[in-house]
Amino acid sequence: MKFITALTFAASASAAAIEARQSPTRQISNFSAGCIPHSTFCEWSFEITSDPSLPPSHCSARIQSAYGELPTIGDGKCEDNAAYTWGAVDTQDGGYRFGIWFPLNSRSNITYCHRITPDQTTKTQDGAVITESYIGPTEFEASIEACN
Repeated sequence: MKFITALTFAASASAAAIEARQSPTRQISNFSAGCIPHSTFCEWSFEITSDPSLPPSHCSARIQSAYGELPTIGDGKCEDNAAYTWGAVDTQDGGYRFGIWFPLNSRSNITYCHRITPDQTTKTQDGAVITESYIGPTEFEASIEACN
């Protein structure tokens, strides 16, 4: 009887964890992206909150860019949460599509997306070099729906 009670409790705790993982949105905070003036490197940085009772996970990357434009990234990592992988790709209109994903099980991931519009980036002429930076909101929600 004790074993069945323990198993029922474990199953309900597991179901609660899966349900939390499947939240339709994730909160992104402290988002920034920009190329370093007179350098060939650009940085992406943000925090993601998966559960309000836990501290956010910090994610960042420093990537080389040939033209001072924010480079695409497909396999960004989060320093304090190895489950997350993230990326950003440029869109035809000059914006970016940002996404972050983590495994739901051994065969599928859950992905959250956010659209960075062209007016949320700026290019600055700094001597002979042009550098691109993100100037949009630093706090936003990434959602499963935005991936469609």
